[in-house]
Amino acid sequence: MRAVAAGLTDVGRERKHNEDRFILLPQFGVFAVADGMGGHQSGEVASRMAAQSVAGYFRTSGSIRSVRDALLSALSDANSKIFARADDSRAHRGMGTTVVAAAFSSADAILYIAHAGDSRCYRVRDAQMEQLTRDHSLLQDALLERPDLTESDLAYLPRNVITRALGIGPSVELDVRAEPAKVGDCFLLCSDGLHGLVPDDEMVRIVLKSRTLTEACQALIRKANANGGKDNITAVLIRIEDEDAPWAPAAPSSSRE
Repeated sequence: MRAVAAGLTDVGRERKHNEDRFILLPQFGVFAVADGMGGHQSGEVASRMAAQSVAGYFRTSGSIRSVRDALLSALSDANSKIFARADDSRAHRGMGTTVVAAAFSSADAILYIAHAGDSRCYRVRDAQMEQLTRDHSLLQDALLERPDLTESDLAYLPRNVITRALGIGPSVELDVRAEPAKVGDCFLLCSDGLHGLVPDDEMVRIVLKSRTLTEACQALIRKANANGGKDNITAVLIRIEDEDAPWAPAAPSSSRE
């Protein structure tokens, strides 16, 4: 089996700058979405550094024994670089970026998924979509500790406070999972500019009806903009195929950094 992918990003309707970045490295089976945070365009710097650092790690690491360990090392390395830049530069102080990254191991047919923040990974299988990541936000952390909280209780909590991200500390705690993959599985990595505006049932409908991965990414972004486009919007779709299957017509083979 192998992983093919396509990705697109859009500034949305209300922002002046796009602080989202994504990478597609199908030759390594590595894909990621980063959503920058910080004033004065610092978020754009953080997400760009994350994308460049992760891509550079896999391009220069040579033979990789453990896909999982390599993914975590690449993200930890990115965290260190972003934190060092923020610590050294007054203009970039406090910057950071959410990240969701996936690395496919064809040897054991497993997609390793690591993330920090509220960028998400979903899996579409048998016409059903499942969210595979948990948002690292004040709201979701409260629900994890107190699942009995009511909507009125949650109304007092700010909904946009992120509790984990790359670059906001000298080290980062990453959630990682190993997801067994099957031929035909489609995984969606996206920023909150997409999942915050397009309901899950609408996202899966778009993915299922689209002819190509790129067409699906375009339709997802159009829908988020139609629903307000309040934030930058990024979608990366990864499809698991038979090794002998032809490449998807519109699946890029290079990275967007």
